[in-house]
Amino acid sequence: MKTLKFTTIILGILTIIILASFVSAINLDITQKQISSSVITDLDQPAVSDLIITNNEGTDNFKIYSLVGINITPSEFSIPPGETKTIRIYLMPQESLKSKEGPYPFVYHIKNSKNQIQRDTMTITITSVGSAIDIIPENINPQSDNLNVIVKNRATHDFDEVNLKFSSVFFSDYETTIPLKSLEEKTISISLDKNKLKVQDAGHYLMNAQIKTKDVTAKKDIVIKFVEQANIDEQDKNEGFIIQRHEIIKKNIGNVKETVKITTEKSILSYLFTTTNIEPTSANFNGFKRVYTWQKELIPDDELDVVVTTNWLFPILILIGIIVVIILIKKYTERDFLFRKSVSFVRTKGGEFALKISLKIKAKKYTERINIIDKLPHLVNLYEKFGAVPPHKVDLHNRRLEWNIESMNKGEERIFSYIIYSSKIGVVGKFELPSAKAVYEKNGEIKETTSNRAFFINEPKHSM
Repeated sequence: MKTLKFTTIILGILTIIILASFVSAINLDITQKQISSSVITDLDQPAVSDLIITNNEGTDNFKIYSLVGINITPSEFSIPPGETKTIRIYLMPQESLKSKEGPYPFVYHIKNSKNQIQRDTMTITITSVGSAIDIIPENINPQSDNLNVIVKNRATHDFDEVNLKFSSVFFSDYETTIPLKSLEEKTISISLDKNKLKVQDAGHYLMNAQIKTKDVTAKKDIVIKFVEQANIDEQDKNEGFIIQRHEIIKKNIGNVKETVKITTEKSILSYLFTTTNIEPTSANFNGFKRVYTWQKELIPDDELDVVVTTNWLFPILILIGIIVVIILIKKYTERDFLFRKSVSFVRTKGGEFALKISLKIKAKKYTERINIIDKLPHLVNLYEKFGAVPPHKVDLHNRRLEWNIESMNKGEERIFSYIIYSSKIGVVGKFELPSAKAVYEKNGEIKETTSNRAFFINEPKHSM
């Protein structure tokens, strides 16, 4: 019996509550139209919403309020019975709620003059300037010329002027001012400093952003991703002919460390005359070649520059010298005669200047009909006494002496001599005698050879 009585009491209470709720309800038709759902706290910018209300009541004065810390303005309005009216309300959270950024749903109440209440729900977004304006940079790489930065207004509020300042290791300080409409998105392009870009490693970097609108300034640290890109630039230059210069450059134009290797080969001969600007990592023989290798780990913007120089000038000079020696040896060995002229001083009773001229000719091969011709220098006279073999012809007008030899066998040697003098001059210094000439016949062919030039140097005597 007690259980049944308790149950009856509970059901009665619930019935009274339900009936009371029906009695206390207001008969209003309400349609919400949000103008701006965003509350920008540091600008004291409230959310704005229109309530389109049809009054099905007999009363015309109403109050609107919230019990959860949202200030609603205006708090009172009137609508004549049977009419529809648009009421614009402004919603601002109280201080205790301003720090709770994000969507905030709440219940608002409308009460008539009979203290009857009608409830409904609404959502606002609590934000700040720094949260309302989002900065999103795109990724960059070593080949990028510009950094594209997306500036996005996440609030349902128009900003007439937004001043933006950005700074980063990738570019000089950048500043611009733009307008931003509600939920608008714009892209800003910032030129990158290539010199700064090429020395950075791949990774994440901070970009400092300052956002200013009206008298409110917000600062944010934005992450820029510098994506990995391995890239080695190679240059190969060859120049020169006698002095050959081969330059190989490998440069790291990427943003990650790279190990590079340069290899070049030289023949066994050329490597003897080859030098390098830097010591190779290794230098080994591979068959008949000398293989040089350089290896280095390059950080971004670092390079390995190798110059290999082969100087053929020295070996060419040696080769020319060898060829000249061979030609001289060949010429010497192929000569038919060894023909030499010499001079010596002769003392005279009268103190005249006198010289003895000797012509020595030696046959290396059999020759015949040999005619030896020597010319007398000017300003001297010929002494009429000769050596063992006098000249066959003396032509004083043309100042020529000639000796004729019918033939000479291999190894045969003849010596001719004569004396010249001068009583008018005294020679001090160098006295030069011209070459003698020999014309001969060999195997039916007329040939000619000459002797050396002879010199006499007379130094003056100094008295003590």
